[in-house]
Amino acid sequence: MSLPVIILENPKYFGNVGMICRLVANFNLEPLRILGNQLEANFEMKWMAHGAKQEIEKIQYYTNFEECRRDLEFVIGTGMIHGRDRGDFISFEELSVKIQQKRYGIIFGREDLGLKKSTVELCDFMLDFCLPGNQKSMNLSHAVAFLLGKIYQPTRNFSTQKPNLHFVNTNYFFEYSKKIFGILGMNQFHKSENLAVKRFKTILEKNYLTQGDINFLYKMFRNIEEVYSRNREKS
Repeated sequence: MSLPVIILENPKYFGNVGMICRLVANFNLEPLRILGNQLEANFEMKWMAHGAKQEIEKIQYYTNFEECRRDLEFVIGTGMIHGRDRGDFISFEELSVKIQQKRYGIIFGREDLGLKKSTVELCDFMLDFCLPGNQKSMNLSHAVAFLLGKIYQPTRNFSTQKPNLHFVNTNYFFEYSKKIFGILGMNQFHKSENLAVKRFKTILEKNYLTQGDINFLYKMFRNIEEVYSRNREKS
């Protein structure tokens, strides 16, 4: 199964961000990416992320599109407006073929404005949900849920493997571990640069990991950072 990295372009409502963080946890996705200004997590965002507040802390922020998509093979935009300047649209059937064994992102525009024209031009394809009713627009978090359901449903009966590390953002996870090993003074473990990270990666890839396992490790890393920061402030 190949699930997307969810990207939001400058979202307006904190509640939608919280609900999408909850969806990220529901579907065991890589951390949510936001293209735009960093948001200060408030009560509404945390409330709507019920049971998945740790995903708020993992949100990755980017100031430009190219940096956001650097590790993705392609990015698909979403929208209801067709036209010469709105990109090439594909169907869900075409999408299911294109995403096989690929790393890809799907980007959603701001609730009141949709995707910027400049962003549309940088997307590889556009996707229209082709809703059957008279109301063609959809709440942002509902749109993400609808899309994930469409992608997940055709393949869910064919997946027999347990969730493992390949379904989380390994690049981000191991970059984070490098930082932690640096705090612990282990980046030159046995006089070999980054050996600790490599050993850590080998150990984890030998075992199936649940999202709960990953969340536990993130929490442990954050606690190490917090203790390190407090000690630096005291000294």
